[in-house]
Amino acid sequence: MYRQQLTALGEQIERLSQASVEHQDVIQALESLDDESSPKIMIPLGSGTQLVVDQLNNPGVVVDIGSGIQAEKKVSEAIEILKKRVADIDELISTLQSEFNDTELKVKDLASKFTNDADALQAKENEQPPKEEIEESTPVKTTPKRRRRSASGELTLDD
Repeated sequence: MYRQQLTALGEQIERLSQASVEHQDVIQALESLDDESSPKIMIPLGSGTQLVVDQLNNPGVVVDIGSGIQAEKKVSEAIEILKKRVADIDELISTLQSEFNDTELKVKDLASKFTNDADALQAKENEQPPKEEIEESTPVKTTPKRRRRSASGELTLDD
């Protein structure tokens, strides 16, 4: 169960790290836009295609502000929003990493305890001969059952 939890935590940390890197790339791109840059901007659309757009006095940036709602913000405001998100993501990564480390310690402790208990059990079994050997070495005396007969000498149900 702890190993599954470790795997899940590791996957969450990886996804958050990727989101953080993506946000930092966007921040870097937005910071490169300033008022003195060229009047045209190239916007990547994907598959090696870029859209050339005229920059009209500091263009607005559409930013997701939560719950699927998007708003147009100034570049400087968008940068601040993204920096806050990166800080929140980094804090969450730190929290998950701490939980990951704690769970990993629990797994190591349990594995160590299991190994020690298994070694102790193995040593205990090696000290005592198996029950089968004990039974074979001790002769068992059995007394034959005496048949009961009634006073008349006839066989009874016990016979």
